[in-house]
Amino acid sequence: MSPNASIVIPAFNRVDLTAQCLRALIANTHDVTYEVIIVDNASTDATPELCASLGGNATVIRNDENRGFAVACNQGAAAATSDRIVFLNTDTEPFPNWLPPLIAALDDRPDVGAVGMKLLFPDRTIQHAGVVLLELPEYPTLGAQHLPYKVPEDDALANQARDVSVATAACLMVRRDAFDGVGGFDEGFWNGYEDVDLCLKLTEAGWRIFYEPASVLIHHESSSGPERFRCSEENIARLQEKWAGRATVDFVIRDGEAIPNPAGIHTQALAVSTPTGS
Repeated sequence: MSPNASIVIPAFNRVDLTAQCLRALIANTHDVTYEVIIVDNASTDATPELCASLGGNATVIRNDENRGFAVACNQGAAAATSDRIVFLNTDTEPFPNWLPPLIAALDDRPDVGAVGMKLLFPDRTIQHAGVVLLELPEYPTLGAQHLPYKVPEDDALANQARDVSVATAACLMVRRDAFDGVGGFDEGFWNGYEDVDLCLKLTEAGWRIFYEPASVLIHHESSSGPERFRCSEENIARLQEKWAGRATVDFVIRDGEAIPNPAGIHTQALAVSTPTGS
């Protein structure tokens, strides 16, 4: 029988983070079955030894060069045996009971293609509670921004289950047929904006992107080293080429003011959740 979820973890060095992530994952994942697929992008530290020590429901894919986040995620997804795939960064630490709410969010909503969750900085402020899209007056003309961000973890919006334009792939559950239907992650990106592109592809294909705050993790954001940012300009250019003027934005930025777009997912979600007259 297939597990309830396949957890794909791309790894490149920082064995300390990978070990910490796995410890939290094992300690805090109960009442569901899961497999772990680690894709090692040619780590040169002790990551191969850590991977070799794993047993049970763990599979390791070892690349002979660093092929980047998108390729590693696609490799892991291809090896997954569940219809629910979770992409999980090594710089995260799942909290207790983090996985069942994601499964329920996906299973209860057949038109949802991907589910994101609440990510906290180590100081317990919000790192991720959904991402909004911006139309900017200068290049790049399409932007993506966390909202809310760096606010207390009890922030009202951060604790509202809702549709979002984008959810980060630092921890993202996707429906296999939705993921496969849009061709997975675009391997033309290198460690940046792959998740924005994936969510836009899913939305264009008719799937919803959902945010589930009952699932919580710590995220030590961008802790994987300089490889994380070496193609930032190329990633921005690729996103603009594919989606600028085509994606539905949440806010239009004019003269320093953020003007809500009535057609935006963020605006619609707030309209539905806000009582009339409030």
